[in-house]
This record gives sequence, structure tokens and C-alpha cells, in this order.
Amino acid sequence: MIVAEAGGSKATLYKYFSSKQALVAGLIDDIVEGINRNHPAFAVDDVPLREALTRVGRAVLDAVVSDNAVDTLRLALGEYNRFPELARTVWEHGPAVSYTNFRVFIERRQKRGELRYDDAQLTAEHFLAAIAGHIQLKVAMGMCEAPRPKERERRVEAAVDCFLARYGT
Repeated sequence: MIVAEAGGSKATLYKYFSSKQALVAGLIDDIVEGINRNHPAFAVDDVPLREALTRVGRAVLDAVVSDNAVDTLRLALGEYNRFPELARTVWEHGPAVSYTNFRVFIERRQKRGELRYDDAQLTAEHFLAAIAGHIQLKVAMGMCEAPRPKERERRVEAAVDCFLARYGT
């Protein structure tokens, strides 16, 4: 299907990706790189905390409801029984990277006295799930379209408010 859509040949495709798993890893890596390009908040310490969280939230939400992310999630879940390693690849190249990046971000912010928490992973899960979890599933299951910009802003703002109410100093 990829060759038919993009053109070229299977041989060319397999020149770049040795397996379906490697191809999916490449797709997920591209999505994660897009998140990192679109939100310097993970790397910029001089941005106020609320603004940094808002940038992160926007980038994560845009990424997880993108066509590529939704299609990849559907593929991983649909092929799970035949290729369970595919789901692991999606997890390791997508959410696991986001959790690691966000943990590093909040650890820096905690050292600055801006956040307080006991468990960095649970704290990261709270924020990222508030941004992505429910809406990504609904979009992937075809229950709704990806939210429009105004709705995205509303969702991110609500997640940031909740996160700061719980973890802010």
C-alpha cells in the first residue's frame, strides 16, 4: 500500500526499511521529531512554566491527532495479534520518548522550584494523558474528527490549568 501511494518499488522501500517494524519505527520517529521541532519548551529553560507547558501541550496534541499518528496507532492495534512487536515498537518510539522528554523537562522545573511531585513518571502520565489520551482514541476509533484549533487551545489550556493546580508551587 505504501509503494502504491508513494510510488517506487518494494525493493526501494526495503532498502530504507528492513522490515514492517523498521518502517513503523521510522514513521513514529518522524512524528516525535515533529513534536520536538514544534515545541522548544523541552529545551528552553527561560520560558515561563505556563507558556512552556502550553507549547508542549499544543505540539503533543497536534502530533497525536495527526493523520500519521492516528494511522500508525490503528495499524499497531489492528496488527497486534499477528505482530505484537509492532505495538512495542510504536510504544518505544512514540509515547516512551515523549514520557522521557517530559520527565527531563519537569525534573528541571522541579529543581528550579516551579513544580513539586513525588513520582516523575506518574506526573508525566497525568499531563500527557490529559492532552492526548481521550481525544486520540476517539479520533483513531473514528468517533470524531481531530479537534479544530479553537478546541485544541481549550483542551490544552484546561490540561495546563489542572496540571499546575496539582503540581505547581
